[in-house]
Amino acid sequence: MRRPFLSRSLAISLTAAALLLGSLSIAGSVSAATKVAPTTTCANGMDNSGGLGLICQTTIVNTFTTHGATSQTTVRECHGAAGAPTASCHTTVWHMSRAVTVVNQCNDSINGGGGTLRCSVKVTNNFVGRSAGASTSTKNQCVGSGDGVANECDPFPASTTNATITQCNGSANGGTLVQLKCTATGTKSSAASVRINQCNGSANGGGALVICSANISNHRITAAAASSGSTPTAPPTDIGAATDPAPSNPTPVIFVLGLGLLAFAFVGRRSSRPGTR
Repeated sequence: MRRPFLSRSLAISLTAAALLLGSLSIAGSVSAATKVAPTTTCANGMDNSGGLGLICQTTIVNTFTTHGATSQTTVRECHGAAGAPTASCHTTVWHMSRAVTVVNQCNDSINGGGGTLRCSVKVTNNFVGRSAGASTSTKNQCVGSGDGVANECDPFPASTTNATITQCNGSANGGTLVQLKCTATGTKSSAASVRINQCNGSANGGGALVICSANISNHRITAAAASSGSTPTAPPTDIGAATDPAPSNPTPVIFVLGLGLLAFAFVGRRSSRPGTR
């Protein structure tokens, strides 16, 4: 004697498991390339097939007081074809009860032919009632890049060990360069170190376009100005929010739903046959 109840239960269990796995794979693929933390990353080692485009735009506001540090970080990450890199974009806004001290993004990516890479970092350090100790930032950029042809790097050449901003090194090689434009500006602080590492070892497939920029600014703010709301404040615990998420591919969900329907149809057909009850 067959037991259709057990067969139906098995079908339900298999369908639920498939749906769960499908939803987890979609959720994990939306923003897996971005991580916001004291070391913030975006799109490293990605999109190395030909004809792809990548964008990372990271904006950070660190606020330092005599009691500690907070930060607000916004990362916009986009993927698509070289001519339409904003086909799929995802923005993450994150408040932390810590400062962001390192940004590491767009490295070892877009190494297929005809790739486009556009990445930027803007860091603002606000020191409330404290000295910023600001001085000119050090740069290390555009070393061994662009096949040695004329480029739009500013400053260039720039080769400094342990620099504040390290970007566009070993990139945009492969011939038929479309554009290599990298700029590094701003100051560094003796009171709080922030380092940027981006666009290195990327876009080496030939026919590349690379536009990357980095800026760090440090400001001393009086306690009175801070209390009036002129500087952003973050909650005491880490809180994040995602906006304009990239559209998910419905194919996995349709696939697992189809499997579920087939399973139910099979069980119903078996149970309707003579001798199955």
